[in-house]
Amino acid sequence: MKTYLITLVSASLFATLVGILSPSGDKGGISKHMKLLTSLFLVCVLISPLQDAIKGLHTILDGSAELPWLEESQDENLYEQEMNEALEGASTSYFTQMLTQMLETQFAIATGDVRCQVQWKTENETLTPVRVTVILSGRAIWKDPQKIENFVSELLGCECVSAIE
Repeated sequence: MKTYLITLVSASLFATLVGILSPSGDKGGISKHMKLLTSLFLVCVLISPLQDAIKGLHTILDGSAELPWLEESQDENLYEQEMNEALEGASTSYFTQMLTQMLETQFAIATGDVRCQVQWKTENETLTPVRVTVILSGRAIWKDPQKIENFVSELLGCECVSAIE
């Protein structure tokens, strides 16, 4: 649009300059003809965007037009993908934190003496835990790891192993 306006102003200035410089002579001379030519020139410049508009209408009527507001841009897809990855990362870390807190509460383990690492798999765009590793440290190493493993396996329905740090 900016280019069109600059072109229109430039064409108007050119037509004005030609009108001023054309000799009027006796009975109007050549200036009448120059006014006609510059007027036709300005009309052509004014209606030049109509050609693109007519082509656009033709493609819309054919049904082959791609309307920009109906399709998602690549940037939007990229942002949506980044948002989904961030949500998945936040939800997996939240899940791990809640599992750790549950183990601390259930087995009377001091905060910081137990950590959980979860391996995930994606099925039908749903994350499910495949294997949980419970890492015991500090006084938690004296807790029965078999009870902890059974508790986690029954709770989540996946394999659980324990390790001592």
